[in-house]
Amino acid sequence: MKRIEVIGLGSSDLDQMPLGVWRRLEQADRIHLRTEDHPAVSALKEKGAELVNLDHIYEQNETFEGTYQAIVDSLLAAAEHEDVVYAVPGHPLFYETTTELLLEQEKQGGLEVSVSGGQSFIDAVISAVKVPVNEGFQVLDGMTFKTRDLDHHQHTLITQVYDQYSLGEVKLSLLEYYPAETQVKIVDAAGSTHEQVISRPLHEIDHLDIQSNLLCLYIPKIEDARLSQRDIHHMTEVFDTLVGENGCPWDKVQTHESLERYLLEETYEVIEAIERQDDEGIVEELGDILLQVALHSAIGKKDGYFDFFDVLDSVTAKVIRRHPHVFGDASVETLDDLDRVWSEAKVKEGKKEKIKYEKAYGSIVLEWMKETIHEGKPLEDILKERGQNDET
Repeated sequence: MKRIEVIGLGSSDLDQMPLGVWRRLEQADRIHLRTEDHPAVSALKEKGAELVNLDHIYEQNETFEGTYQAIVDSLLAAAEHEDVVYAVPGHPLFYETTTELLLEQEKQGGLEVSVSGGQSFIDAVISAVKVPVNEGFQVLDGMTFKTRDLDHHQHTLITQVYDQYSLGEVKLSLLEYYPAETQVKIVDAAGSTHEQVISRPLHEIDHLDIQSNLLCLYIPKIEDARLSQRDIHHMTEVFDTLVGENGCPWDKVQTHESLERYLLEETYEVIEAIERQDDEGIVEELGDILLQVALHSAIGKKDGYFDFFDVLDSVTAKVIRRHPHVFGDASVETLDDLDRVWSEAKVKEGKKEKIKYEKAYGSIVLEWMKETIHEGKPLEDILKERGQNDET
Protein backbone atom coordinates (compact mmCIF):
# COMPACT_ATOMS: atom_id res chain seq x y z
CA MET A 1 0.00 0.00 0.00
CA LYS A 2 1.44 3.34 -1.08
CA ARG A 3 1.19 6.14 1.50
CA ILE A 4 1.27 9.89 0.97
CA GLU A 5 0.92 12.34 3.85
CA VAL A 6 -0.13 15.83 2.76
CA ILE A 7 0.86 18.55 5.23
CA GLY A 8 -0.19 22.19 5.08
CA LEU A 9 2.53 24.75 5.74
CA GLY A 10 -0.02 27.41 6.61
CA SER A 11 -0.41 30.77 4.99
CA SER A 12 2.73 32.51 6.22
CA ASP A 13 5.88 31.97 8.26
CA LEU A 14 6.73 29.56 11.07
CA ASP A 15 5.09 31.65 13.82
CA GLN A 16 1.59 30.67 12.68
CA MET A 17 2.30 26.96 12.16
CA PRO A 18 0.72 24.59 14.73
CA LEU A 19 3.33 22.86 16.91
CA GLY A 20 2.08 19.41 15.95
CA VAL A 21 2.52 20.13 12.25
CA TRP A 22 6.06 21.41 12.80
CA ARG A 23 7.00 18.34 14.85
CA ARG A 24 5.75 16.05 12.08
CA LEU A 25 7.88 17.94 9.55
CA GLU A 26 10.89 17.66 11.87
CA GLN A 27 10.49 13.88 11.93
CA ALA A 28 10.49 13.55 8.15
CA ASP A 29 13.73 12.55 6.43
CA ARG A 30 12.53 13.81 3.06
CA ILE A 31 9.86 16.42 2.27
CA HIS A 32 8.39 16.97 -1.18
CA LEU A 33 7.47 20.64 -1.70
CA ARG A 34 4.86 21.70 -4.24
CA THR A 35 6.67 25.02 -4.26
CA GLU A 36 9.68 26.43 -2.48
CA ASP A 37 8.11 29.90 -2.61
CA HIS A 38 6.74 29.91 0.94
CA PRO A 39 7.91 31.74 4.10
CA ALA A 40 8.18 28.53 6.16
CA VAL A 41 10.57 26.79 3.76
CA SER A 42 13.63 28.61 5.11
CA ALA A 43 13.02 27.01 8.53
CA LEU A 44 12.76 23.58 6.89
CA LYS A 45 16.10 24.15 5.19
CA GLU A 46 17.71 25.07 8.51
CA LYS A 47 16.59 21.84 10.14
CA GLY A 48 18.50 19.85 7.53
CA ALA A 49 15.77 17.67 6.01
CA GLU A 50 16.12 16.67 2.38
CA LEU A 51 13.76 18.87 0.38
CA VAL A 52 12.47 17.75 -3.01
CA ASN A 53 11.40 20.95 -4.76
CA LEU A 54 8.72 20.41 -7.43
CA ASP A 55 8.78 23.97 -8.80
CA HIS A 56 10.53 22.74 -11.96
CA ILE A 57 7.34 20.90 -12.98
CA TYR A 58 5.62 24.26 -13.48
CA GLU A 59 8.21 25.14 -16.11
CA GLN A 60 7.68 21.85 -17.95
CA ASN A 61 3.92 22.23 -18.45
CA GLU A 62 1.87 24.79 -20.33
CA THR A 63 -1.30 24.50 -18.21
CA PHE A 64 -2.02 24.35 -14.49
CA GLU A 65 -4.06 21.20 -15.04
CA GLY A 66 -1.07 19.48 -16.62
CA THR A 67 1.23 20.80 -13.90
CA TYR A 68 -0.87 19.50 -11.02
CA GLN A 69 -1.29 16.09 -12.62
CA ALA A 70 2.47 15.88 -13.23
CA ILE A 71 3.12 16.71 -9.56
CA VAL A 72 0.74 13.94 -8.49
CA ASP A 73 2.42 11.50 -10.88
CA SER A 74 5.79 12.41 -9.36
CA LEU A 75 4.46 11.78 -5.84
CA LEU A 76 2.93 8.45 -6.82
CA ALA A 77 6.22 7.36 -8.36
CA ALA A 78 8.08 8.28 -5.16
CA ALA A 79 5.47 6.41 -3.09
CA GLU A 80 6.49 3.19 -4.85
CA HIS A 81 9.66 3.27 -2.75
CA GLU A 82 8.85 5.22 0.41
CA ASP A 83 6.12 6.79 2.53
CA VAL A 84 5.90 10.27 1.04
CA VAL A 85 5.61 13.50 3.03
CA TYR A 86 4.25 16.22 0.76
CA ALA A 87 4.04 19.85 1.94
CA VAL A 88 1.79 22.48 0.36
CA PRO A 89 1.04 26.15 1.12
CA GLY A 90 -1.97 26.88 3.33
CA HIS A 91 -4.26 24.02 4.29
CA PRO A 92 -4.25 20.94 2.02
CA LEU A 93 -8.04 21.01 1.62
CA PHE A 94 -8.38 24.71 0.82
CA TYR A 95 -8.05 25.24 -2.93
CA GLU A 96 -5.24 22.72 -3.30
CA THR A 97 -5.81 20.85 -6.56
CA THR A 98 -3.04 18.33 -6.00
CA THR A 99 -4.74 17.16 -2.80
CA GLU A 100 -8.01 16.73 -4.68
CA LEU A 101 -6.25 14.62 -7.33
CA LEU A 102 -4.55 12.48 -4.68
CA LEU A 103 -7.85 11.86 -2.90
CA GLU A 104 -9.42 10.84 -6.21
CA GLN A 105 -6.51 8.45 -6.76
CA GLU A 106 -7.06 7.00 -3.28
CA LYS A 107 -10.62 6.02 -4.24
CA GLN A 108 -9.20 3.77 -6.95
CA GLY A 109 -7.35 1.71 -4.34
CA GLY A 110 -3.72 0.97 -3.61
CA LEU A 111 -3.05 4.36 -2.05
CA GLU A 112 -3.58 5.79 1.43
CA VAL A 113 -3.68 9.57 1.72
CA SER A 114 -3.61 11.38 5.06
CA VAL A 115 -4.11 15.11 5.46
CA SER A 116 -3.02 17.45 8.23
CA GLY A 117 -2.77 21.14 7.95
CA GLY A 118 -1.73 24.51 9.05
CA GLN A 119 -3.80 27.64 8.94
CA SER A 120 -5.52 28.25 5.61
CA PHE A 121 -4.82 31.46 3.73
CA ILE A 122 -8.47 32.42 4.30
CA ASP A 123 -7.91 32.91 8.04
CA ALA A 124 -4.93 35.14 7.41
CA VAL A 125 -6.60 37.19 4.67
CA ILE A 126 -9.73 37.78 6.75
CA SER A 127 -7.52 39.08 9.54
CA ALA A 128 -5.58 41.26 7.09
CA VAL A 129 -8.68 42.95 5.63
CA LYS A 130 -10.41 43.04 9.04
CA VAL A 131 -13.85 41.79 8.02
CA PRO A 132 -16.06 39.58 10.26
CA VAL A 133 -16.76 36.18 8.71
CA ASN A 134 -20.43 36.30 9.74
CA GLU A 135 -21.01 38.98 7.10
CA GLY A 136 -20.72 36.24 4.46
CA PHE A 137 -17.77 35.22 2.30
CA GLN A 138 -17.25 33.46 -0.98
CA VAL A 139 -13.88 32.21 -2.24
CA LEU A 140 -13.33 31.90 -5.99
CA ASP A 141 -10.50 30.53 -8.09
CA GLY A 142 -9.17 33.28 -10.34
CA MET A 143 -8.33 30.71 -13.03
CA THR A 144 -11.79 29.19 -13.34
CA PHE A 145 -14.54 31.43 -11.92
CA LYS A 146 -17.36 32.71 -14.13
CA THR A 147 -19.10 36.07 -13.91
CA ARG A 148 -22.26 34.24 -12.86
CA ASP A 149 -20.43 33.09 -9.69
CA LEU A 150 -20.07 36.65 -8.40
CA ASP A 151 -22.37 37.88 -5.63
CA HIS A 152 -22.05 41.49 -4.51
CA HIS A 153 -24.04 40.69 -1.36
CA GLN A 154 -21.01 38.80 -0.02
CA HIS A 155 -17.36 39.59 0.58
CA THR A 156 -15.29 37.87 -2.10
CA LEU A 157 -11.76 36.45 -2.07
CA ILE A 158 -10.21 35.53 -5.39
CA THR A 159 -7.20 33.22 -5.38
CA GLN A 160 -4.74 32.21 -8.12
CA VAL A 161 -3.68 35.76 -8.92
CA TYR A 162 0.10 35.66 -9.09
CA ASP A 163 1.17 38.68 -11.13
CA GLN A 164 0.15 41.58 -13.34
CA TYR A 165 -1.04 39.30 -16.13
CA SER A 166 -3.32 37.15 -13.97
CA LEU A 167 -4.65 40.25 -12.20
CA GLY A 168 -5.42 41.73 -15.62
CA GLU A 169 -7.31 38.63 -16.74
CA VAL A 170 -9.34 38.59 -13.52
CA LYS A 171 -10.02 42.32 -13.83
CA LEU A 172 -11.61 41.91 -17.26
CA SER A 173 -14.07 39.36 -15.89
CA LEU A 174 -14.83 41.42 -12.78
CA LEU A 175 -15.53 44.56 -14.83
CA GLU A 176 -18.41 42.71 -16.49
CA TYR A 177 -20.09 42.76 -13.08
CA TYR A 178 -18.62 45.41 -10.76
CA PRO A 179 -18.32 49.17 -11.38
CA ALA A 180 -14.80 50.16 -12.44
CA GLU A 181 -14.32 52.40 -9.39
CA THR A 182 -15.07 49.62 -6.88
CA GLN A 183 -12.42 49.79 -4.16
CA VAL A 184 -10.67 46.43 -3.75
CA LYS A 185 -7.62 45.16 -1.86
CA ILE A 186 -4.67 43.16 -3.11
CA VAL A 187 -3.31 41.08 -0.24
CA ASP A 188 0.19 39.60 -0.31
CA ALA A 189 1.76 37.21 2.23
CA ALA A 190 -1.17 37.58 4.63
CA GLY A 191 -0.29 36.76 8.22
CA SER A 192 3.47 36.93 7.71
CA THR A 193 5.97 39.62 8.63
CA HIS A 194 5.96 40.60 4.94
CA GLU A 195 2.19 41.11 4.76
CA GLN A 196 1.00 43.84 2.39
CA VAL A 197 -2.54 45.13 1.86
CA ILE A 198 -2.81 47.46 -1.14
CA SER A 199 -6.05 49.32 -1.89
CA ARG A 200 -6.89 50.20 -5.48
CA PRO A 201 -9.89 50.89 -7.72
CA LEU A 202 -10.79 47.69 -9.54
CA HIS A 203 -9.79 49.06 -12.95
CA GLU A 204 -6.23 49.70 -11.70
CA ILE A 205 -5.37 46.35 -10.08
CA ASP A 206 -3.13 45.25 -12.93
CA HIS A 207 -1.15 48.51 -12.85
CA LEU A 208 0.92 47.12 -9.97
CA ASP A 209 4.25 45.55 -10.85
CA ILE A 210 3.86 42.66 -8.43
CA GLN A 211 4.55 38.94 -8.49
CA SER A 212 3.98 36.55 -5.59
CA ASN A 213 2.77 33.04 -4.91
CA LEU A 214 0.87 34.43 -1.90
CA LEU A 215 -1.36 37.01 -3.60
CA CYS A 216 -5.13 37.16 -3.44
CA LEU A 217 -7.75 39.77 -4.26
CA TYR A 218 -10.40 40.95 -1.82
CA ILE A 219 -13.65 42.60 -2.97
CA PRO A 220 -15.96 43.96 -0.25
CA LYS A 221 -19.67 43.28 -0.35
CA ILE A 222 -21.48 46.17 -1.98
CA GLU A 223 -25.05 47.36 -1.57
CA ASP A 224 -25.39 49.08 -4.93
CA ALA A 225 -28.68 49.64 -6.75
CA ARG A 226 -26.92 49.30 -10.11
CA LEU A 227 -25.71 45.82 -9.22
CA SER A 228 -29.07 44.79 -7.79
CA GLN A 229 -30.77 45.89 -11.00
CA ARG A 230 -28.60 43.39 -12.90
CA ASP A 231 -29.53 40.55 -10.53
CA ILE A 232 -32.22 38.24 -11.88
CA HIS A 233 -33.19 37.14 -8.36
CA HIS A 234 -33.72 40.78 -7.36
CA MET A 235 -35.85 41.28 -10.48
CA THR A 236 -38.16 38.38 -9.59
CA GLU A 237 -38.50 39.76 -6.05
CA VAL A 238 -39.56 43.13 -7.48
CA PHE A 239 -42.33 41.54 -9.56
CA ASP A 240 -43.42 39.24 -6.73
CA THR A 241 -43.86 42.41 -4.65
CA LEU A 242 -45.83 44.16 -7.40
CA VAL A 243 -48.45 41.39 -7.61
CA GLY A 244 -48.43 40.68 -3.88
CA GLU A 245 -50.95 41.72 -1.26
CA ASN A 246 -49.24 45.06 -0.65
CA GLY A 247 -48.25 45.60 -4.27
CA CYS A 248 -49.47 47.88 -7.04
CA PRO A 249 -53.30 48.14 -7.32
CA TRP A 250 -53.05 47.63 -11.10
CA ASP A 251 -50.45 44.84 -11.20
CA LYS A 252 -51.95 42.69 -8.49
CA VAL A 253 -55.31 42.34 -10.27
CA GLN A 254 -53.85 41.40 -13.65
CA THR A 255 -54.28 37.94 -15.17
CA HIS A 256 -52.57 36.15 -18.03
CA GLU A 257 -55.59 37.01 -20.19
CA SER A 258 -55.65 40.70 -19.29
CA LEU A 259 -51.99 41.06 -20.26
CA GLU A 260 -52.25 39.44 -23.72
CA ARG A 261 -52.47 42.68 -25.70
CA TYR A 262 -49.46 44.21 -23.92
CA LEU A 263 -47.20 41.36 -24.97
CA LEU A 264 -48.18 41.97 -28.60
CA GLU A 265 -47.72 45.74 -28.28
CA GLU A 266 -44.26 45.38 -26.74
CA THR A 267 -43.28 42.93 -29.48
CA TYR A 268 -44.25 45.46 -32.14
CA GLU A 269 -42.15 48.10 -30.37
CA VAL A 270 -39.10 45.81 -30.41
CA ILE A 271 -39.58 45.31 -34.14
CA GLU A 272 -39.81 49.06 -34.70
CA ALA A 273 -36.57 49.65 -32.77
CA ILE A 274 -34.85 46.94 -34.83
CA GLU A 275 -36.10 48.42 -38.11
CA ARG A 276 -34.82 51.85 -37.05
CA GLN A 277 -31.47 50.30 -36.03
CA ASP A 278 -31.88 51.95 -32.64
CA ASP A 279 -29.66 50.00 -30.24
CA GLU A 280 -30.76 51.93 -27.15
CA GLY A 281 -34.35 51.42 -28.20
CA ILE A 282 -33.77 47.69 -28.68
CA VAL A 283 -32.38 47.45 -25.14
CA GLU A 284 -35.37 49.30 -23.71
CA GLU A 285 -37.99 47.39 -25.69
CA LEU A 286 -36.43 43.98 -25.01
CA GLY A 287 -36.59 45.02 -21.37
CA ASP A 288 -40.31 45.59 -21.80
CA ILE A 289 -40.66 42.08 -23.27
CA LEU A 290 -38.79 40.73 -20.24
CA LEU A 291 -41.16 42.76 -18.05
CA GLN A 292 -44.05 40.85 -19.57
CA VAL A 293 -42.32 37.51 -18.98
CA ALA A 294 -41.53 38.46 -15.38
CA LEU A 295 -45.07 39.71 -14.72
CA HIS A 296 -46.68 36.57 -16.15
CA SER A 297 -44.25 34.49 -14.08
CA ALA A 298 -45.06 36.41 -10.89
CA ILE A 299 -48.77 35.83 -11.51
CA GLY A 300 -48.06 32.14 -12.13
CA LYS A 301 -46.16 31.97 -8.85
CA LYS A 302 -48.92 33.75 -6.93
CA ASP A 303 -51.46 31.31 -8.36
CA GLY A 304 -49.21 28.38 -7.45
CA TYR A 305 -48.62 27.00 -10.95
CA PHE A 306 -45.12 28.12 -12.06
CA ASP A 307 -42.51 30.80 -11.50
CA PHE A 308 -39.80 32.62 -13.46
CA PHE A 309 -37.25 29.88 -12.87
CA ASP A 310 -39.61 27.28 -14.33
CA VAL A 311 -39.65 29.42 -17.47
CA LEU A 312 -35.84 29.59 -17.46
CA ASP A 313 -35.60 25.84 -16.97
CA SER A 314 -38.02 25.19 -19.83
CA VAL A 315 -36.30 27.40 -22.40
CA THR A 316 -32.75 26.35 -21.48
CA ALA A 317 -33.64 22.66 -21.60
CA LYS A 318 -35.35 23.17 -24.97
CA VAL A 319 -32.38 24.98 -26.52
CA ILE A 320 -29.96 22.28 -25.36
CA ARG A 321 -32.30 19.49 -26.46
CA ARG A 322 -32.77 20.99 -29.93
CA HIS A 323 -29.05 21.55 -30.47
CA PRO A 324 -27.52 18.09 -30.06
CA HIS A 325 -24.98 19.12 -32.72
CA VAL A 326 -23.67 21.73 -30.26
CA PHE A 327 -24.32 20.21 -26.83
CA GLY A 328 -24.36 16.53 -27.83
CA ASP A 329 -22.77 14.19 -30.35
CA ALA A 330 -24.99 14.79 -33.40
CA SER A 331 -23.22 15.76 -36.63
CA VAL A 332 -24.41 18.64 -38.80
CA GLU A 333 -22.71 19.74 -42.02
CA THR A 334 -25.53 21.31 -44.05
CA LEU A 335 -28.76 23.20 -43.43
CA ASP A 336 -30.64 20.08 -44.53
CA ASP A 337 -28.86 18.17 -41.76
CA LEU A 338 -29.90 20.89 -39.34
CA ASP A 339 -33.56 20.65 -40.39
CA ARG A 340 -33.39 16.89 -39.87
CA VAL A 341 -31.88 17.30 -36.38
CA TRP A 342 -34.54 19.83 -35.39
CA SER A 343 -37.34 17.65 -36.74
CA GLU A 344 -36.04 14.62 -34.85
CA ALA A 345 -35.78 16.67 -31.65
CA LYS A 346 -39.37 17.87 -31.99
CA VAL A 347 -40.59 14.30 -32.59
CA LYS A 348 -38.83 13.18 -29.40
CA GLU A 349 -40.60 16.01 -27.57
CA GLY A 350 -43.95 14.70 -28.83
CA LYS A 351 -44.55 17.75 -31.03
CA LYS A 352 -47.10 17.24 -33.81
CA GLU A 353 -47.30 19.05 -37.14
CA LYS A 354 -50.03 21.69 -37.09
CA ILE A 355 -51.03 24.85 -38.86
CA LYS A 356 -48.94 27.65 -37.37
CA TYR A 357 -51.56 30.40 -37.54
CA GLU A 358 -49.37 32.63 -35.36
CA LYS A 359 -46.72 32.59 -38.09
CA ALA A 360 -49.29 33.57 -40.71
CA TYR A 361 -50.54 36.48 -38.61
CA GLY A 362 -47.00 37.45 -37.76
CA SER A 363 -45.82 37.64 -41.38
CA ILE A 364 -48.85 39.70 -42.45
CA VAL A 365 -48.64 42.20 -39.59
CA LEU A 366 -44.85 42.46 -39.91
CA GLU A 367 -45.20 43.48 -43.56
CA TRP A 368 -47.74 46.15 -42.61
CA MET A 369 -45.54 47.45 -39.81
CA LYS A 370 -42.57 47.89 -42.13
CA GLU A 371 -44.67 49.91 -44.56
CA THR A 372 -45.73 52.18 -41.71
CA ILE A 373 -42.21 52.52 -40.28
CA HIS A 374 -40.32 53.08 -43.54
CA GLU A 375 -42.96 54.67 -45.80
CA GLY A 376 -45.05 56.46 -43.20
CA LYS A 377 -48.27 54.82 -44.37
CA PRO A 378 -51.11 54.91 -41.83
CA LEU A 379 -52.58 51.52 -41.03
CA GLU A 380 -55.96 52.65 -42.39
CA ASP A 381 -54.45 53.27 -45.85
CA ILE A 382 -52.68 49.91 -45.82
CA LEU A 383 -55.92 48.12 -44.95
CA LYS A 384 -57.80 50.00 -47.69
CA GLU A 385 -55.16 49.03 -50.25
CA ARG A 386 -55.32 45.42 -49.14
CA GLY A 387 -59.11 45.49 -49.40
CA GLN A 388 -59.02 46.89 -52.93
CA ASN A 389 -56.46 44.29 -54.01
CA ASP A 390 -58.66 41.53 -52.60
CA GLU A 391 -61.65 42.83 -54.60
CA THR A 392 -59.69 42.83 -57.85
